[in-house]
Amino acid sequence: MSDDLRGAFEATDYRVFLDNESHVLHIGAPCPEPLSDWLAHRAFTQCGWLITAYNPKAEQIDAACNQARDALLRAWAQRRAAAWLETVNEAPNGGWPDEPGVLVAGIEEGEIRAMGRRLDQAALVQIAAADSIELVWLDR
Repeated sequence: MSDDLRGAFEATDYRVFLDNESHVLHIGAPCPEPLSDWLAHRAFTQCGWLITAYNPKAEQIDAACNQARDALLRAWAQRRAAAWLETVNEAPNGGWPDEPGVLVAGIEEGEIRAMGRRLDQAALVQIAAADSIELVWLDR
């Protein structure tokens, strides 16, 4: 993976929508308290995963394809996750289109990695209630 790709993922604002508010997550920063509380008290777990279906292999594709992929992701989240929230990945410099996604909880790491690979994603974001936000690269 290139330094440019790594830098882009690390600079992204990962926005999570919870209770009519949004919380911006940054790689390496601690998990915001409202999300820690959501994980522990509503999702009954200490770890969640942020995933998008947009722009596989970190390459832009057309809107209709992205929307179809997003529908697949959301159907999967409804079936498999103990709880989930709406998200959007935002490039702070506006150089990349916003990517809607979901923060899922109650899914084993192996299953979320498999879904990420199925969607041809380069990475996932791990949100641990008692730790920092981490970028998890997927093997290609």
